[in-house]
Amino acid sequence: MKRRSFVAGGLGIAAAAGGSGLLSGCGSDDSATGASADSLSAPATELGRKKTGVNYPPGYVGPVAREQRAIVTEPVTFTIVVPQNLAVGDWSKNEFTRWMEQNTGIRIQWRQVAGKGDDPETMTKVNAMMAAGDIPDAFLGITFTRSQLYLYGAQNLFVDLTPYLDKYAPNLQQVMKDYPEARKLMVSPDRGIYSFPDINDCYHCRASNGRALLNTEWVRKVGLAMPTTTDEFREVLTAFKKADLAGGGKTVPFGGYKDAPLDTFFMNAFLYNPGEPWLVVNDGKVEANYVKDEWREALKYLHGLYADGLLAKDIFTANEDQIKRYGDVPGGPVLGGARVYYWGTLMTLDLVDPKARWRQYETMTPLEGPAGVQVAPWDYLGVGLEVSTLVVTRKCRRPDLLTRWADFQLDLEVILRSYAGPDFRWSAKGDKGINGKQSIYGYDSWNTDATKGKTWDQFGVMYRSGDFRLAERVNPRRPTFESPLYEQTRDHIFPYRQPMEQQFPPVTFEADQAAQDAEIGLNLKGELTSSMAKFVTGKLDPSDDGQWRDYTDRINRIGLQPYLEVQQAAYETYQG
Repeated sequence: MKRRSFVAGGLGIAAAAGGSGLLSGCGSDDSATGASADSLSAPATELGRKKTGVNYPPGYVGPVAREQRAIVTEPVTFTIVVPQNLAVGDWSKNEFTRWMEQNTGIRIQWRQVAGKGDDPETMTKVNAMMAAGDIPDAFLGITFTRSQLYLYGAQNLFVDLTPYLDKYAPNLQQVMKDYPEARKLMVSPDRGIYSFPDINDCYHCRASNGRALLNTEWVRKVGLAMPTTTDEFREVLTAFKKADLAGGGKTVPFGGYKDAPLDTFFMNAFLYNPGEPWLVVNDGKVEANYVKDEWREALKYLHGLYADGLLAKDIFTANEDQIKRYGDVPGGPVLGGARVYYWGTLMTLDLVDPKARWRQYETMTPLEGPAGVQVAPWDYLGVGLEVSTLVVTRKCRRPDLLTRWADFQLDLEVILRSYAGPDFRWSAKGDKGINGKQSIYGYDSWNTDATKGKTWDQFGVMYRSGDFRLAERVNPRRPTFESPLYEQTRDHIFPYRQPMEQQFPPVTFEADQAAQDAEIGLNLKGELTSSMAKFVTGKLDPSDDGQWRDYTDRINRIGLQPYLEVQQAAYETYQG
């Protein structure tokens, strides 16, 4: 879910191949290792003047369109590894690549590797490249984990960008003022920064794990109100089933699918549960929530819903195609509600018909449980910052120039060209954005086929703040799902978010810690997800003390305690 229509944040870069006689920035000499002596000698880069003719909403926080000059007067060439991508096409012939070269003077020799940038196949090829010493000047769009960045940095394979960012990245410095947590998320345990980040503050994505939809037309037909408690929710689903509003016994009171876990919505009526890896921070202590009594009470509740036929029988096994078949069934809706990320994962969206089926479904507020717990898991830290956009290697002789090249891309106009193409238009005064405030930009039409070969899709270095995303112009004659998605997130989920200090942050592991985290974490996940499905569907009984004790014993034998010790150590390092 990394596309513009829903979630967040990818990476990538481009420029035309350099010809003979050009000054080589890096990589032409395979023996070159480390930055040249003059890589920090140039004067610091300063922000240009704001461009005129761009209207910003009051209090706007985000990228700004500024006057920018070329980075070099004589072309400089770098070699960068990027993932192959159909939307980008041939990186060397891409239209935005040419625009970047013309405006910066920086040329790129592209080396494309198969894969999306974040899949095992791509990383296998990249790791083989590193092991063979076949190192480019930089990687872009290759999603190294935080721990990989740190470990490669500690081996002097990746450059610590800290001095370059401080001197040559004024746009990024502004980003870090706008988002104070950004720098902490970027810094490795040795205090080095081994990548140029990408910011994509997707407001509704922060609420994705806690989103569930309910058919408001059905709620009205059974004479009830939208539920706010676990008891009311059971009452509504029971009424759906009894009324059989789909007809012919086809009614499914509540559905879902395996990639949108039930626990991230329902458990939060009993205790705060952010979802995988199911860790929380209470008074500075890292804890696992899936062995607590409150987790067991939540399982009892779900077990009862399933036993009463109120949850779809395939709720743990259905894939996204199957849940969409429920949503798209001809003749009328069969689903009373579902645990999904947004309407588009439930059904095909008709954005033209004002009475389209998807408009019947509304985001629920989190349910209040019997002990008064009512939490929406809000992702403060895991959504918004991608740490592995541009990674500069020790082969690069001029990290300062690549830093300036990346920072150039954080300009508002460059961002729009990078992922949307050249056909955007600045908004006039009075044009409204998704949040109802002054819009900054918009598109007369959006056609992904028409932009092929013209953008870097979402692989460029970008700063898409929350205000930026919400400042996209809305056409009142052709409304999309974006405005109701924002409004329902704002009104139904955001007010119930947990305190940020309870969220376990993205952490970086030492080499031995990383091995433990991977092995024990995978086994814990397997036991947890398997047992949860069994407890809910009746293969195990959460009310049976012996079966619950057997479950917690299995968790402990896998290694919960050493796993928590590793997480605690990494958390304390993150906190500094």
